Amino acid sequence: MTQATYVATEDVPADKLIPFPGNAKRGDVSAILDSLRRNAQYRAVVARRLPGGELVTLTGNHTVAAFREHGPGDCGVHTKRTVLKYGKRTVPCGVCGNKAGWKPTVRTEIITCDDDTARRINLADNRTADLGSYDDRALHELLAALDGDLTGTAYTDSDVDDLLKTSGALAESASAFLEDFAAPAPGAPSTHPFSDTAPPTGAAQTPQPPEGTQERPADSEAAAAPPPHSEGVHTGPAPYTGPGARQPAGDGIPLPTSPQMAPLQWVFTLEQRDTVRAAIKAEQIQGGHDTAAQALTAICSHYLAAAPEQASSDAEGAAARV
Repeated sequence: MTQATYVATEDVPADKLIPFPGNAKRGDVSAILDSLRRNAQYRAVVARRLPGGELVTLTGNHTVAAFREHGPGDCGVHTKRTVLKYGKRTVPCGVCGNKAGWKPTVRTEIITCDDDTARRINLADNRTADLGSYDDRALHELLAALDGDLTGTAYTDSDVDDLLKTSGALAESASAFLEDFAAPAPGAPSTHPFSDTAPPTGAAQTPQPPEGTQERPADSEAAAAPPPHSEGVHTGPAPYTGPGARQPAGDGIPLPTSPQMAPLQWVFTLEQRDTVRAAIKAEQIQGGHDTAAQALTAICSHYLAAAPEQASSDAEGAAARV
């Protein structure tokens, strides 16, 4: 048994590369050709040189097939890509360069090995790719960075939509839908009257003894003695009913209550999202609403007032389906 030994890297005519006998992998040749046209050949195929000089492809069999499918000459395909300092530019095919006399040639790493190693290399190259997995969130971010141009990636718009769901980005985008409108400014105080545990500005503070001294405990007799009588101080056996007196249960000023809150979430296309956001923003500005929720409610109220009969029918139908 011999391991692979590197010989050289050469540009080999595609028709001189023999497909690996019994290759079990079935690749998407069209997708590979699209990538080659957009990105050019960025990785060499690996071929084994036999004792008679023949070259058998071990890895990259479908890349070789894509070169053959392209064929000789100018394919006439141009692609647009972003080039630094120039913006969007039309560039020639990454395979033939749009040259009339071009012949399919494949950059190939040539090795020598025995039959057993050749089989293992072919099997490992196919299988190790299958065993890999993806970080869906990272993959979605990579695709999103292409600004909708998926040419040469083998991904489609449908794949991106699926990633929105599986990566969790869809739920995040839905929950963040109104952040531009309703998110409080960093460091802004809470607006709920009972959510801030810090003492209000100007509130009376309990005096503390000077540092380095100990507070003198009150004498038990002095603590039990009633305060001296003075004008405005209640004395006597009758219950005190003046300001600050205890109130019976259920009496007194009721505490403010917060409205019940509920999440609201939809799934939009990008065009629908932009339309809804624009409508909410316009209503928020025109109506002077503090939050996007108020603006959205106002839009719905306008609709209900404009089409009461239809809205009532729709509501009854929805209630019947619940």
